[in-house]
Amino acid sequence: MTPQLARFFSIIFHPILMPLYSFFVIVFSFPYLYINVPTKIWNLSIGLLLFMTCIFPSIMVLVLKKLQIVDDLDISVRKQRILPYMLFLLFYLMSFLMFKPKEVVSLIYIQDYLIATVLLGATISIIISFFLNNFLKVSIHTTAAANLFAFCALIGKVSSKNLFSLILLTFLILGLVGASRIYLKAHTTKEVIVGIISGVIGQTLAFIFYYNS
Repeated sequence: MTPQLARFFSIIFHPILMPLYSFFVIVFSFPYLYINVPTKIWNLSIGLLLFMTCIFPSIMVLVLKKLQIVDDLDISVRKQRILPYMLFLLFYLMSFLMFKPKEVVSLIYIQDYLIATVLLGATISIIISFFLNNFLKVSIHTTAAANLFAFCALIGKVSSKNLFSLILLTFLILGLVGASRIYLKAHTTKEVIVGIISGVIGQTLAFIFYYNS
């Protein structure tokens, strides 16, 4: 692996993009559930997800960098991750509450248990990583990639499609992300492994206690 390739994998599989990838995984795995959804609702749903989990958090990190609260956009200093963790937790929790089905159904964007499960799993993983940040710098890249892998593995049991290839692909992505973070010396092997565990546990808990119920 080269430094350029490691950076490429770190960018294209950046944590803030994983909820959007999960959205497309859901559509691929359960196409019959969304066949009658109007295009305008699709576009607004994707836009809301992108703003809440990607654009708004990115803006907040840029603001923190401008205010010199963090040294760099990667937030490489462990102690400087506390406030970003709290901000990301807020945005992901708000996203979960927005997309979870309610008694009053939204007519402008999708409210869906699968999307809500992904966001809840990410929220729980952030909480776990926030706690573990007291002891080591957890790899959020591998936490997010593990979220995606665990979600694909879990929905494989309830999807009418054979998701073996998709599960294998997300497992490969998880391996590439973890290897890239270690190669770039952004994290130690231990920090990458802890990130994977956080992601798998968070998504599994969300699936068991929210989606299954």
